[in-house]
Amino acid sequence: MAPTYRESLRLDRRRFLGLAGGSAAALALAACGTSAVTDTPAAGGTAAASGGGGGGGSLTIWANAALTADKTTGLSKAAADYGSANGITVDVQGIPTTDLTAKLTTTIGGGAGPDLAIVDSSSVPQLAAGQILADLTSRAGSIKDQFVADVWKSSSFQDKQFGVPYYANDVVLYVNKDLLGKAGVEAPKTWDELQAAAVELTGGGSYGYMMGANGYGSFLFWPWLWQNGGTIVGDDGITPTFADDAGQEAFQFYADLAIKHKVAPPEFVAVTSSWDQYVAPFVQGKVAMMATGPWGAPSITKGNPDLNWEVAPLPKGKQAATILGGATIGVSAKTAQTDAAWKFVEWITSADQVGAIQATNNIPGRTDVLDSAWAEEDPIRKVFVQQLPDAKARPTLPTWGSVEWGVMADAWDSVIQGKKDPATALTDAAAASVDKLKG
Repeated sequence: MAPTYRESLRLDRRRFLGLAGGSAAALALAACGTSAVTDTPAAGGTAAASGGGGGGGSLTIWANAALTADKTTGLSKAAADYGSANGITVDVQGIPTTDLTAKLTTTIGGGAGPDLAIVDSSSVPQLAAGQILADLTSRAGSIKDQFVADVWKSSSFQDKQFGVPYYANDVVLYVNKDLLGKAGVEAPKTWDELQAAAVELTGGGSYGYMMGANGYGSFLFWPWLWQNGGTIVGDDGITPTFADDAGQEAFQFYADLAIKHKVAPPEFVAVTSSWDQYVAPFVQGKVAMMATGPWGAPSITKGNPDLNWEVAPLPKGKQAATILGGATIGVSAKTAQTDAAWKFVEWITSADQVGAIQATNNIPGRTDVLDSAWAEEDPIRKVFVQQLPDAKARPTLPTWGSVEWGVMADAWDSVIQGKKDPATALTDAAAASVDKLKG
């Protein structure tokens, strides 16, 4: 019998850092951009001295180091199996999450680097605009319908496909079962229930709901916006709409949790540098509820393995919504082996190979996974999978980081520090985002 989600977390913490797909680090990516590249192999290939696959008998893949930690399962084993079956060498190299995008930009931009890369999906616009990833639109169209629509879109830029979803993740509500049980409170299903529960659970040194500062606060606002019927940008993909009426209402509700109802511990204003900071009060049993992705679970199982916790869907407003994260596998714009690289992409993301992704407890972005036995067999995994159809991608723009971790982060901080009221802060943020979103 396969280990449950919790058991797997205890067995190998490093492996589960890959659940985030580098999401936390990638949130702060600096963005740049030029024109997109086309779906044609570049002459000359990559340089073998830099680990590239310029030689005809090999392919090189760079990926988040967490995906390559275990050489006997997952990606590494799948690559070895593919190589054996096809008479080639597939070399999988792990790169630290914080270094991966920069290293790809430098090496592939210089004509070297790998043939393929598995990157955080939020970095796809930057890598596409910088001519680091190849345009795979003409090749990928035939498999598009096999993936959840917004998951597929997360691997695109300017209506062109620069990769295929490798795995997906989303944000759920973590709850401390003991704190809720003691207060006679059930996991909330709506905004009003969340507010009431958070207020009820705040007192005596405990707090109802965790929040973050800076970019962590702005990142976690987006589900509130979407659930209230709002959008981040308009139909043109670049005009900010998050300060419209739906956004203002959502931002006020979100801000009131912190500044009016005071359901978050005071130290939340210092959560500016890591998800570990954000998760810590929950791990300590000080906070009853928090919204975060699967990257929050390893801190719990390491820091307080006896904590009685579970996850639930995010409480919904007018509609259900959560944040989409994950990883994309793409092909180098400079490889001389585009055909061979694409064949591997097609193979590793096929229905027959989902086990390689599931082995690391990541969620394949394929539609056929949603109702699978694997999705149903563990209660924690089940919630992440069930929410996937409601997950929405943030704008696929190379300048997005400067909005989320710049303009909006500053706007949120101005609210929780008492410098601006929520309405003014959000209006000012939208105005400041206009030129940034245009690139």
